[in-house]
Amino acid sequence: MTLAVESPPYTGHEGDAERDMWICRFPPDEPAGWGLHRHHQHQIAWVGDGLTTAVVGSRTWVLPPTRALFLPAHVPHDLVNRPPSTLHCLYVWPHACPLDWTEPTVIAVGSLLRELLLALAGPELRTVEDSARTLLFGLVGPVADPGVAVALPADPRARVVATRLTAAPADQRSLDDWAVEVGTSVSTLRRAFAVGTGMTFTDWRTQVRLRASLPLLADGLPVAGVARRVGYASLNGYVDAFRRHFGHTPAAHFRKVAGQP
Repeated sequence: MTLAVESPPYTGHEGDAERDMWICRFPPDEPAGWGLHRHHQHQIAWVGDGLTTAVVGSRTWVLPPTRALFLPAHVPHDLVNRPPSTLHCLYVWPHACPLDWTEPTVIAVGSLLRELLLALAGPELRTVEDSARTLLFGLVGPVADPGVAVALPADPRARVVATRLTAAPADQRSLDDWAVEVGTSVSTLRRAFAVGTGMTFTDWRTQVRLRASLPLLADGLPVAGVARRVGYASLNGYVDAFRRHFGHTPAAHFRKVAGQP
């Protein structure tokens, strides 16, 4: 007997059929995570402050206020805020959206787009005029560096390794150690990570550690302590990896997020 797998439910909003686009603002005390769900509309998820994690299939993105995520209509997803974070979700019906993106896409949020999103989410604004919609989508574009999106390999043995390292990024075991742990060869694991994630095991683990470090930095932990907690033996090693990925140091990253010079 085969059990039917239920599809994620659609989530609607009161009056959504009467407007082309709107923004819902979720306060910092909103419970984190709604579970896997989807919408009939496209969605742009953005935090005005703090961090949110977007989950789509086997991919996750940690999004600071300088990044948002475009989620196409009908795509199952979850959003998990790290409190206190203020989440803004913009919904737009496909017929009213000039974007033809069919995949989740990371968006850069500059100062002008940030102020426009905040204005559109204001309590006094009930509808979004065509001119505002035109301006908003004129400012929206994909970023070359999509942040930290970490895929999980499909191979079941590699997936065990990936899941455990995601939960404990400071684990220092080598690929040889993990091969013994899951009962396979090093070459099989190496190939499974390359095929399943598009990255070498070393590069994949770097992504996991960088992603794990963002909430710790947001909590105000010293950079040296963050480096140790996510598995770096030296502060310089962590800072170098962070700079290679983001283009600036951990300290500069969160000064930028906070809008500080």
